[in-house]
Amino acid sequence: MRTHSYLLALILLGLASPFVSVSIANENQSESQQQKLVLKKGDRIVLIGNTFADQQRLYNYLETLLTSHAPVKNITFRNLAWSGDTLSLRPRPLNFGSLDEHLKQQKADIIIACFGMNESFAGQTGLKQFTNDWEKFLKHVALQQFNGNSAPQVVMISPIAHENVGPPFPDPTEHNQSLLKYTQAMQAVAETHNVPFVDLFTASKKLMDENPSQKLTRNGIHLNEYGYWAVDQIIASQLLGTQIKSPEIIADIKSNNIQATNAKIIQQSFRPDTIQFTVKEKTLPIPAPPASAIVHNEFLTAQPRLTVKNLPAGTYRLTVNGTPIAKASHTEWSRGLQLQNLPSQEQANDLRASIDRKNELFFYVYRAHNAEYIFGRRTKPFGAVSFPPEMQTFGKLIQDKEATVKKQARPKGETKWELVRLE
Repeated sequence: MRTHSYLLALILLGLASPFVSVSIANENQSESQQQKLVLKKGDRIVLIGNTFADQQRLYNYLETLLTSHAPVKNITFRNLAWSGDTLSLRPRPLNFGSLDEHLKQQKADIIIACFGMNESFAGQTGLKQFTNDWEKFLKHVALQQFNGNSAPQVVMISPIAHENVGPPFPDPTEHNQSLLKYTQAMQAVAETHNVPFVDLFTASKKLMDENPSQKLTRNGIHLNEYGYWAVDQIIASQLLGTQIKSPEIIADIKSNNIQATNAKIIQQSFRPDTIQFTVKEKTLPIPAPPASAIVHNEFLTAQPRLTVKNLPAGTYRLTVNGTPIAKASHTEWSRGLQLQNLPSQEQANDLRASIDRKNELFFYVYRAHNAEYIFGRRTKPFGAVSFPPEMQTFGKLIQDKEATVKKQARPKGETKWELVRLE
């Protein structure tokens, strides 16, 4: 009772937990033993869990990355997370429906389950119950067919580390010891059930220690926008089984050769003072970091980049499709320049905006503020308006927005690049 009362207090205060998804292999677990997420064309991925999962919809970096980099097309997402949720305690409005009912309604093929932060406040005394709750949840889900055909794949996501943000917030040392134990308990359960597991505690703690000047969280346990931008790149890389990177191009004047990563060079031309080449990108670039962020080095190298070696001394300007992109000296080009405002970057921004709008529309349905008139005690028609039929309109709007997302998910056509010496 004391534990449940404390969790309820956390919910009322909005102190729920963060979710992040990283698949870091156990030191004693070989690559072949590590469980992988298997994606199929048209899969529906559903997020459940606490505040971290819930607030993915505020920034939508994870969905943007998975949508644009997944090896299969037409995967879709629904966010059923709710701030304050735990594995065993998920308060909802009257007649809201069970989690199973909502997973069935959304035809879940894959469930990304994000729990552990709220539970970790119970410390050592709550660890056994937490393990039992995971066992019960996984056994139950294994018997379900929410998509009508097969049991869903489950990915277990550990909580992030508790960041030290200084006074007046508490010292996180003791809580991090608890979070480590809960993460280890999750990993043990995942290995027992052959479920993909994402150790975000270790990954986020490493980021926090490496670059304490750039905070990942707002208050120690809830990620800020930069935190989601950084962590979601790790999540996407781990879930897809490959390092997520933006297109990178390296040209060498001396050898008249151009190489590209995540892109294909269609044609190239080397003339005195001018290089021209056509690029067909394989994936959209990673969205740019939030303004004024002090970016970790590992994420800087994943941004779009052009390196030109052995240029004659001078200043050179890069244009893409005739639009000026960057101007720099031969020395700067030889070190490599991070690029901004590429056509594909604008497309990635448009994709994230469409996903943002789609998730906003779904939130209006799933978390409707006037729930009493939709599924509560006032659902019967009154006057000229009946709320339940009106809510069906959102379904069409969501489908239309998902059609837009589908069109924006892959790079459009080819782009013509030109590097010209100015002086």
